[in-house]
Parts: sequence; structure tokens; C-alpha cells
Amino acid sequence: MDSISYWQRLQDEVIIPGNCTHCGACVGLHPNLVGFKETISGPLPHLHGPLSVEEDLCLSLAWSVCSGRGVPYPELFNYLNYDVKNWLTGAYRQMYTGFARENDIRNRGASGGVISRVLIHLLETGQVQGAVVLKQGLHVPDRAEPMIATNREQVLAAAQSVYAVTPLLTILPEMEAFPGLLAFVGLPEQVTTLRMLQAAGHPAAQKVVFVAGPYTGTNMYGGAVRAFLRSQGVPDHIPITSLQWRAGEWPGYLQVETADGGIFQAKKFYYNYLIPFYISRNCQITPDFTNEATDLSVGDAWSPQFEEAGGGHSVVVVRSQKALEVVEKMRESGLLTLEPVEVNQALGMHGHMLDFKKRGSFIRLEVQQKFGKPIPEFGYRPASISLTRRLTEVVISGSFLIGSFPWSRWFISKLPLGLVGPAFNILRKTWKGISKPTKRKGLAETSFIFTGDGSRWQELVNYKDNFLRGNRE
Repeated sequence: MDSISYWQRLQDEVIIPGNCTHCGACVGLHPNLVGFKETISGPLPHLHGPLSVEEDLCLSLAWSVCSGRGVPYPELFNYLNYDVKNWLTGAYRQMYTGFARENDIRNRGASGGVISRVLIHLLETGQVQGAVVLKQGLHVPDRAEPMIATNREQVLAAAQSVYAVTPLLTILPEMEAFPGLLAFVGLPEQVTTLRMLQAAGHPAAQKVVFVAGPYTGTNMYGGAVRAFLRSQGVPDHIPITSLQWRAGEWPGYLQVETADGGIFQAKKFYYNYLIPFYISRNCQITPDFTNEATDLSVGDAWSPQFEEAGGGHSVVVVRSQKALEVVEKMRESGLLTLEPVEVNQALGMHGHMLDFKKRGSFIRLEVQQKFGKPIPEFGYRPASISLTRRLTEVVISGSFLIGSFPWSRWFISKLPLGLVGPAFNILRKTWKGISKPTKRKGLAETSFIFTGDGSRWQELVNYKDNFLRGNRE
């Protein structure tokens, strides 16, 4: 195994089999050696040129922290001192529902503006000097890019979700050069890679003292927005001048503005019709929905009560002692409105997506393995999955497979939103109703078994030991 290069391992076990999470770490660690190339399977790492033996050896850390290989969750949680009693949600100290008290922050967030308000609080109280965030339209209107926000205005400019696959850890060099402590907001695969970088002693990751992130169910490849515009009769040569994934009042709507003056909108549950056609592979094989390695994770509080009230409500999972101290102080000072919620109630708000991740992802990985392809390892898996749930997965994964074909994408781009949006919403509700008994049955009682041998975590420990030894010498 030692004769195989690190780049070749990344190619054979991560990139070619479709396991890349697009986190950006390999590029952020070595921007002079590796870059991203846009493909139909999202942005994928590629070499700028031939590697020398010494340059290839430099990729050892990228290999060790690559979330496309999986994540050693049990060891990672031990490292974070997280006591996991519920493997559906990960460790937590408290759960709430709530929102930011200031309307301008609440209204600009994807749900209740909680993450934005926490970042602003951390900056204004000097607990951090910067916050790593993803901003839509930073340099190109229809693309999101990472940046380090240092004030309230920059945080709010980066508010809202981004539903397009976007590497975040390409910003590692900027983080390392940043003169101060950092907060970090990322998706599960980006957060876990950051945590592994911390365990390995990387200087950029060591600057991060607070990690937040959204619940993350499905994400889409970049062609989704253009498909939506084609359905509105907009040809591809018309540039996009502005893109908001969740504009307006919660739950928001997609809004795309084009250079010819066009403004095109679609309700959130209408433009979700794009998901089966452009869903990214990484979100289908990642079992982490609630962003379990964060200090603080936040999702939409889906319930009839909150949906009727409007205004934006979040479910808030506090995982670390530091996060608990921060949000409780903000609650006491009137910056956040928070009400404790029972874990079962919080789980019920996202039952379908929890099942999609905690059982569905492992079924999909089993199929991938049966085709002889390498799969990521997560250190745990469900002890058993019922036959009815496996049969349900045939429909789910089958729809994704059909939707990935070029002819399917062409066909859906020809249908007007006024037809396909409402039709998909009806289909979505019907399917949720039909599949709910199967998908929910036994979910809360699902038991998990540990599968790791500790070797993956040992790679990180060895890297840190070697790094420290080199510095001492």
C-alpha cells in the first residue's frame, strides 16, 4: 500500500467512485498542487501538473482528513468530549425552538436567523475576530464562495442557505493568515473535515473556537438553476445578475434576476422539483443530517404551529458547553427567543430526512459496495434495516437514477414552473403520506453498531505527533 501515491489513493477511493464530498480541503491545503474542475458531478479535485514524489508526500494530510473516505465518528466524538446517547441527532446538551429577536436578522436568515445572530454576538463581544461563512455572489452572482466576515454587515450579507455544491475549505490559507480567532459555519462534511484538521494540529483549524452549521439534507449540482431558468424561457447565454435561494418571508422562495431585467421566482416547495434531477451524490451517502460535530446546529422548525405563525422559526441543537453558555447569555439578554423542546418533538420535525440519512445512506452504500466500488466508512451503521425500508429505497434511489440522465434533465427544463411546481408539491406530499409508515416505523428504535478499528483516527494522531516532533527538532 505504501507504494501507491496519496493522489492515486484519492483518485481510486474517493474521486472516481463518486465519494468526493467537495469539501475543498485538498485544494485549501495545497492550492499550488490541486485545483477544482467543474464537472457534471460537481466540482472535483484535479492536479495542476505532474507531481514529484516529495509533492505527493505533501498530500498525506489531505488523504488523512478527506471526508470522502468517511469520518471516524465514534473517535471524533470522543475527541470533542461529546457523549452521544442518541445516534439520530448526535450529542446535545439542550434543544430549543426559537429565532433572533431583531427582525432584520430574523428576516434575512434561512429560518430564524439564529446562526447569524450568534456570529454577530461572538464578533461584537470579541470572542472571535472573524467568521468563516459562505456568501452567494461574492465575486460571481450565480456562485457562492467562502469568505471571512469581520462585522455585522458582512455576516448578514452571507445569511441564507445555499443549495448548490460549493467547496468551503479552499479558504484554509486565508484562515491560517487571519490575525485572530475564528468562528466557522459549514455543512457536515466540511465541519467533520475541519474537526479532523484540528485533531491533526493544522494551524488554520486551530484558530477556530466555535463551529456552527445548518441541518443538511439534500444539495444540488450547479446546473439546477439554469434548468429552472430554461423552464422560464431564459436561454443559457443570458447572464444571472442575482441569486437568492430563500428570499422573502420564511420558508422563502428562489429568486433569480437576469441581465435582461427578468426576475424569476419559485416557492421553496415548488423549486424542490429540481432535487431528483440534480441531487448531489455526496448528500446521498453522508449519514449526518443534523451537523453532529458542531458546537451549535440549526434547522427549520417544521411544524403546523410554526408554519402557521410564519416569520421564521428554527430548531436549535446545542452540543458543547461553550455553545450552551453563549446561547443562554443571548437568551437572557433578549437577543434570542428560545424555548426548550423535547428531543422526540425535535426529531419529529425532520423524520423523513433523518430516515433518508440514518438508514437510507447505508442502504445506498451497500449497493455501491456490491458493485465493487470503494465506500466511505463512518465507524458505525444500523444493526439492521427492514425489508420494507429497503424496498422503499428502490423507489427513492430509482427516481434519482432516472433524474440523472441527460434526457430527464432536458425534459424537466421544458416544463413550465406553473405546471411542474404544484405537481411536484402534490407528488411530494402524496409520497410522504404513503411512505411515512415505512420510513418512520422503527426509526426511533434503530440501534447502531460500531464498525471502526481506530486506524483512521490513528492517522490523525500520527500526523500531529510527527508535526510536533518536527517543530521540536
